[in-house]
Amino acid sequence: MPKRQDEDDELAAFRSRDARWLQLADDALSASEKSSQALELAKEEQERIRKQLKGNIEKYQRLEQRKNKKA
Repeated sequence: MPKRQDEDDELAAFRSRDARWLQLADDALSASEKSSQALELAKEEQERIRKQLKGNIEKYQRLEQRKNKKA
């Protein structure tokens, strides 16, 4: 019977170790997914800022054209 107990203990240790590695892998994937989402949000914000700046430049140019027409 002790041999069977040793085998059960060894199997339990393997299962515990494997479960820990799976948890670490899941955590790493979660972290990479989070960083990927953060990067996507940063890209979207960058695009929004670019559009806003482009719009501001166009408005300024139209304002300058109107000023020049009046002068």
